[in-house]
Amino acid sequence: MKINTNYYYRNINQNYTISNNQKKNYNACNYFSANITSKKSNEPAFKGNLIKNLAEYLNFLKVKRYVSIVNKELANNPNRDKLLFRNLSMEAMEGIQYGIKVFKGLSMKDIQYMSENLHVIAVKRGCKNMCGYCYADAKPSNREMAWEDFKLITDGYKKLRKRLGNLPLFGENMTSGNETLLYRLTELFYDSDCIDIAIKDKKGNLHDFTELSKELYNSLGRKTVFDTSGWDPNNKKLQERAEKYAKYFSNPENMAQLYAFNVSFNCFNASYIAAVKALKNGDEEKYLRLKNKFTDRIANAIYTFTPLVKDKKFDVMTRCFGNDAKNAKYFDFSAMFELGNEVTNKLAKMYNADLKGEQKYVKSKAEIDNLINLNFSKIFKFDADLNSSGRMKKFMQDFKIKAPMQDHSESTVIMANDLKQLGRYHRYLGMKLIDTDGKVYHMDYARFFPTEIQLNIKNKSSAPKLANLNEEFPITKETINKKEFFMDISDFI
Repeated sequence: MKINTNYYYRNINQNYTISNNQKKNYNACNYFSANITSKKSNEPAFKGNLIKNLAEYLNFLKVKRYVSIVNKELANNPNRDKLLFRNLSMEAMEGIQYGIKVFKGLSMKDIQYMSENLHVIAVKRGCKNMCGYCYADAKPSNREMAWEDFKLITDGYKKLRKRLGNLPLFGENMTSGNETLLYRLTELFYDSDCIDIAIKDKKGNLHDFTELSKELYNSLGRKTVFDTSGWDPNNKKLQERAEKYAKYFSNPENMAQLYAFNVSFNCFNASYIAAVKALKNGDEEKYLRLKNKFTDRIANAIYTFTPLVKDKKFDVMTRCFGNDAKNAKYFDFSAMFELGNEVTNKLAKMYNADLKGEQKYVKSKAEIDNLINLNFSKIFKFDADLNSSGRMKKFMQDFKIKAPMQDHSESTVIMANDLKQLGRYHRYLGMKLIDTDGKVYHMDYARFFPTEIQLNIKNKSSAPKLANLNEEFPITKETINKKEFFMDISDFI
């Protein structure tokens, strides 16, 4: 669907004088293309005082009127849901972000770039679990985003989405054939366990995952993921929090806010690794004690989330090496099968104890059998598709393990150069991460590239350094704000 040039200028651009030669270039122009250009088209809108700068406010009204006409045209468009934010001309849109505090100092091209594949808003950084395979190389940290800063981001996007007629802002920018691939989720963590995520406001009140996921869903229209590798069953605070989550997300309306709810069960847990090391040193008693501690942790997590087990979004992510790996005796399919049996047997004992006592989760033997079968189908589904980023490389060296692995490091320079040359139109699959300090990074989990974009939040003190950060390849605003050109991205695939 297209709007001719005269329609655009008659309704929107009456204050501009356009030469006949310019008009010829705009005939049959898609209405999302920039129909005007200026020397300042690539600069952030509203650098000065928003109230006093009348010219900027009038520009906002003009762009807002343009958007309203676009939305009216889209109302009867059967392909509306397939329209992506990147299809809009950001040069024509410049100014629609007027007065949105969190985007102060950012151009619409900056906002478009950071919004495509916005895969993570890291409200908390750091993890105490120290899993051996951790691709994020997570380490303990108390760094977290304040609730007020999180609200600045979500409220800012909520206002922008409303101004743009709730068009999807976060779509994947690559195409496959005629279908556009979309990331349907934005995670609230990168290197944290979700059971530990609860951020404070300025009054010291805690806002846990139930509030965070609800706020994200209602403001950005994005689902998120809950992922945990369990917790110490004797930790009363975390146990109560987990039970609250089980009850909350057992409500279908609340589970609708999530893309997935996962328990991570893998043989790279720090307790189990320590158990294997003890066994190799001849201390079988310590091996059994630590292994038992690990399987207790997983069994307790799955048991606590019993109200969710029947939901298709609930899963147990079981990771290990494949049986083709060398020197991986305690970390392969066979080892996970043994650990899985141990967890399943402990679950059966817990359900039987519940049936004889409180009957919190089960009221009959038939229910126990059903739950064990459901958990069995989720636990014994092993994933050996691992990559060598983060701590995995050192873990494999420590145990002299050799196995086929995903290794993205070889293409880092190629990817970086492509990002620098093409900016928003790069051909590589990439996601964006907003860190706790508001800085935006380009990521693919194995690598990070810093950008010059930083959201206008209150706490801008430095966050912990991200793993695999390629600081020698920064993505500049100049690159992101290059003059627009339109092409079929599928040409690069």
